[in-house]
Amino acid sequence: MKEESKMRKVPISLGKAIALLVVSILLGSVFTFGMQHWNAEVTQESCTLVETQFVSYQEIHQPKRPLHIKEIVIYCANGEQYNIDGVSINTQLKDALSALSEQENISLLIHPNSNTIVEFSTENGNILDFNKTTRKLGRESTGFLFLGFFLYFCALVGLYYVVLNCIHKRKAKCT
Repeated sequence: MKEESKMRKVPISLGKAIALLVVSILLGSVFTFGMQHWNAEVTQESCTLVETQFVSYQEIHQPKRPLHIKEIVIYCANGEQYNIDGVSINTQLKDALSALSEQENISLLIHPNSNTIVEFSTENGNILDFNKTTRKLGRESTGFLFLGFFLYFCALVGLYYVVLNCIHKRKAKCT
């Protein structure tokens, strides 16, 4: 009888529930809205055309997964640098980049919402195809959209435990 009158302990503390709520809302918003904006479907006409010379490139690896390339940065003679998103990186791309010579003429189409290269061509042909790149970016943003929805669900779970903790604290004060 005494066991039944004691209140059950809430599985998640109030601090952890608030942290889950806040972090899930923030990350959910970035994954849901940010990625949709940065990887939005665009036309070739809406992209920025950059004609310059190739200087060098650098592979940026993920810190905890050194074999996985996060992005490739292209350094150009115009003093700018542009990024190739990780979804577009494959062996053929890396081979084509390593075959480029310094000061070789290149044409880049840059996504208007980010600094991402969606088409990369030289006098010898395309290194990165616009249609393939935009399709891959679209699939990536769809994946992040679902991840964002999952994080919003986690935020609802966090909200549930915040409310549950508040109810338990209020009941504890009354008894």
